[in-house]
Amino acid sequence: MDKDTLVTLLKYKLWADTATLQSIQETDDSIHPEKHHLMLRLMNHIYVVDRIFQANMTSQQHGYTALNTPETPSVEELRVNMRECTEWYIERVSAMQDADLAEVIRFQFVDGGKGEMKSLDMINHVLFHGTYHRGAVGWLISECGGIPPKDVVTVFLRDHNH
Repeated sequence: MDKDTLVTLLKYKLWADTATLQSIQETDDSIHPEKHHLMLRLMNHIYVVDRIFQANMTSQQHGYTALNTPETPSVEELRVNMRECTEWYIERVSAMQDADLAEVIRFQFVDGGKGEMKSLDMINHVLFHGTYHRGAVGWLISECGGIPPKDVVTVFLRDHNH
């Protein structure tokens, strides 16, 4: 996958995360509070994993001991945190060369196991992992009477990728 495609997909991720959080915010949390809480937990999980892979890509310690945090952030906290993190990925990938994408990075999984992945594979994981969980959140939004976003790549490319 070329760098320009990765940047476009990261911009799509930013747009889709933002739209999903907006839909969560517009959903009445008093009707199904447990499902609303689960939506936030899933979005926070996406963010935590994004941050873990960010740390792995920069050979930094991430400080996470689990794939989610004990506390559940608000929609607004997630909006800010997820935007900052994805903007970091966009800047990072924009500055990378093909050789950087092929670089093999060794790291520790949160459970303590040893890992080894190319930068490109880490970025792909961040992209696909988030899409998987946003799909579950969209389902929960529907179950709570809300309207999930049309967070598909085709809509992004048609309406938002200028």
